[in-house]
Amino acid sequence: MAEIEIAREPYGSPLSRPLTDAQAEELRERYDGWEGAGAEPEPEAFGDPNGYFLVARLDGELVGCAGICRCEGAQTAELRRMYVAPEARRLGVARALMNELEDKARRCGYATLRLETGPEQPEAIRLYEASGFAVIPNFGPYSTQRRSICMEKALL
Repeated sequence: MAEIEIAREPYGSPLSRPLTDAQAEELRERYDGWEGAGAEPEPEAFGDPNGYFLVARLDGELVGCAGICRCEGAQTAELRRMYVAPEARRLGVARALMNELEDKARRCGYATLRLETGPEQPEAIRLYEASGFAVIPNFGPYSTQRRSICMEKALL
């Protein structure tokens, strides 16, 4: 069985940047060059006390990342930049990242976790639904985006 290690890492660091760049490139490919509605987050959004960014290693190899940051009020966090390298998918990496971030969001006092995904990411939608997320009306920068699917999960 592969060993998954999760560790905090600053967003935009030399370790996390290759993963977020790979995520951005994959999304451009899936959406025919469309850049999406979510602007590049500021690294500070993932810092204390309101945010958290993680990287995942599988058998020592860096393979995934995800973070949370404050979203529309003190009680809601947004899951951002969830990515697992193709060779590490379906091995529990995304679920391990989500579990850790949900726990951190609860410790930060968030009652709700939101996210944005899209129709060209069916495997992500399945993961989120299996993790208890439900589709909601598009919020914030995604409110007018027809290619966005927004989801939410109560944490309490």
